[in-house]
Amino acid sequence: MYSESSYLCLNKKISHTNLIKRIMKKITIIGATGMLGLPVTRELIKTGYEIIALVRDKNKAQKYLPNEINFVEGDLKDKSSILKAIQGVEGLYLNLSIKPGERKTDFHSEAEGLDNILTAAKQIGIKRISYLAAITLVSKDYYKNDWWVMDIKRKAIEKIKNNGIPYTIFYPTNFMENLKHNLIRGSKINIVGKPLYKNWWIAGEDYGRQVAKSFQILQNENKEYIVQGPEGLMMEDLVDIFIRNYKKQLLSKSKTPMALLKFIGLFSPKLNFVTHIIETINNYEEKFESHQTWEELGKPTITIEQYAKQLS
Repeated sequence: MYSESSYLCLNKKISHTNLIKRIMKKITIIGATGMLGLPVTRELIKTGYEIIALVRDKNKAQKYLPNEINFVEGDLKDKSSILKAIQGVEGLYLNLSIKPGERKTDFHSEAEGLDNILTAAKQIGIKRISYLAAITLVSKDYYKNDWWVMDIKRKAIEKIKNNGIPYTIFYPTNFMENLKHNLIRGSKINIVGKPLYKNWWIAGEDYGRQVAKSFQILQNENKEYIVQGPEGLMMEDLVDIFIRNYKKQLLSKSKTPMALLKFIGLFSPKLNFVTHIIETINNYEEKFESHQTWEELGKPTITIEQYAKQLS
């Protein structure tokens, strides 16, 4: 039997949960087909949200994304397609990026594209914007980096914080998906340069669950979360663990000097871009700072060993 006070507390909790479900039913994802957009999209669907995805090519997107998704074709240069994608929606998740090979003078999703998104979001009355940033952006050293890409990312965060819509900004470390999509080349995993510090690599699935939880529990407050995985590892140790547990093919470890990559980058804008990113990560002194994130959004559970076995 419940006491009167217990009943009131329980009733209040139930009412709060129902309020969240009533307010936040539909979420639009921009960047759903990306390496990190896919696991977030899947976890939001599992949680029970109706998902709308703004995509350039619906037929192509349907090959990667669940059938439950509603697709709107368009891009961030087209304000009308943005408005169509967020019509009747309460939440907005942004997985934006500057792609290797883009030039400073190009149209960028995190610059002009973000301006169009925020204008449309205010017009529609979006209740919350969630944005994927990077852990290096919380460091003061980041502001000393004069690379134009870093400047765009810094300004993107400022725009989201100043637009007047409640926001959630995620600052993740390295994603385990990078191993599969970017570091495995043929039968080798390539380590570029000399990473100086441990990283708390996280699986996209764990991150996706944290994003879904944030949409469930947050209302009008602004929140920023450091996103890190369950274990801190030096790069070589991480690669060794992955190789031992990856059964899909026999892998070996290789190393590329940073100086060589920089030299080749002089003749390749795309490689020059990648070199900047890798050098930033290699020199970032990552410390464990996810206590609050784990407490509020749940602790990640997937280790490098488990991730490698899942891929196999």
